[in-house]
Amino acid sequence: MPETMIGSGIRYTEIHDPKFRSCLLTIQFHVQRDAQTAPVHALLPDLLTASSADYPSVNAMTLRLESLYAADFLAKVSLCGDSAVLDFTASWLDDAYALEGESVTVPMLELVTGALLHPNAEQGAFCEPEFRICMQNLLDDIDCEQNDKRNYALRQAAALTFSGEPAAIPAHGTRPEAARITPDGAYKVWQEILRTAFIEIAAVTPAPRPEIAEMLSAAFSALPRQPEPIRFEAPSPIRPQRRTETEIMPVGQTKLVLTYKYPAIRREVLLMLCSILGWIADSLLFTNLRERCGLCYYCLLSLSAFKHTLFIDIGIDADHLDAVQTAVSAQIEALQSGDFTDDMMQKAVLRYAFQAAAASDTISDLAMQSILMLRRGDPRSPQEISAAMQKVTRAEIAAAAKQLVPDVVYVLRAEQEEAEEDDI
Repeated sequence: MPETMIGSGIRYTEIHDPKFRSCLLTIQFHVQRDAQTAPVHALLPDLLTASSADYPSVNAMTLRLESLYAADFLAKVSLCGDSAVLDFTASWLDDAYALEGESVTVPMLELVTGALLHPNAEQGAFCEPEFRICMQNLLDDIDCEQNDKRNYALRQAAALTFSGEPAAIPAHGTRPEAARITPDGAYKVWQEILRTAFIEIAAVTPAPRPEIAEMLSAAFSALPRQPEPIRFEAPSPIRPQRRTETEIMPVGQTKLVLTYKYPAIRREVLLMLCSILGWIADSLLFTNLRERCGLCYYCLLSLSAFKHTLFIDIGIDADHLDAVQTAVSAQIEALQSGDFTDDMMQKAVLRYAFQAAAASDTISDLAMQSILMLRRGDPRSPQEISAAMQKVTRAEIAAAAKQLVPDVVYVLRAEQEEAEEDDI
């Protein structure tokens, strides 16, 4: 998995796997966030893949992709610690399988670099109607997120947990800020990203394709680059005491989100801890809260590794609120005392080993696996991590669990349940 710098602040990795018949290129721009730019970051992936100066409409871009053996050019925004990642991914048929022996790689790279470096814009502003359509898509996405109450509760809990940090800002920003985006303002933000962002590029091909690095290097070398340093690891400060917030809304089910922060924990130990607590089928949380006690409808654990934060989100009846919090604390205490079985430890290792083996099944997973290794600064392969997990001891897991610090309790309480309690 050779990696090299092909420009100022531009890291390139190329992976070869002959079992694939297609090529994949992912270009990720890591950007600093604030409330004003967050919705622009969410808009740009849709806008830049919809059209370009060469293909100035959705129809023109679609027809060109279809002509390249139905190639794909997609993008999304995601969060990585305190940064946002604008991820542009292209996939196409490898040249060796083209019907007439023609190159698919070169025209696909021209399409991608053209869309990013020469977007559909005039006089310093993105063009209509593509800008208006993508703006409406963004506003619709934000409205839909508001209606998904589980994800809404998680976003509210994150805003409280990371208060004052960029990670507190939703991935798509807020609707008021999104509504203020203008064609020239969005173009200005994109030009600043091209100038200052750390750019991570990964290519996966069946065989070496030196023209990919050559064309990308030539294209990006024309940019006036002044990349800003990026820090993936951004631990959230541990607050002196837990914060509790309750919000009442007309929802059908009360949502409870508990967050825990921790100092540095070795990755293999953290993976074992999370698996036993909430990721394996007979985890402590699932078995004791849902199956044995019937205290919740669902109980899920997620990890924000770069922020050193665990999220436990639970769907409950409001009258079980105190009992559920007590039960979650009991499971944390069980971890801290080493009160879990050898079978659970083995299942944790097997779960990760299965995921590690599956990571190379698809071309996109293989690319993401290599990028994550570089982000974490951990050169170990998934197989090496799996082997390290097998050596983790019960005492190490218990010691790591003792470092978990309760941070936020967020309750999205069902309005109907609140009214019923008021009537009693």
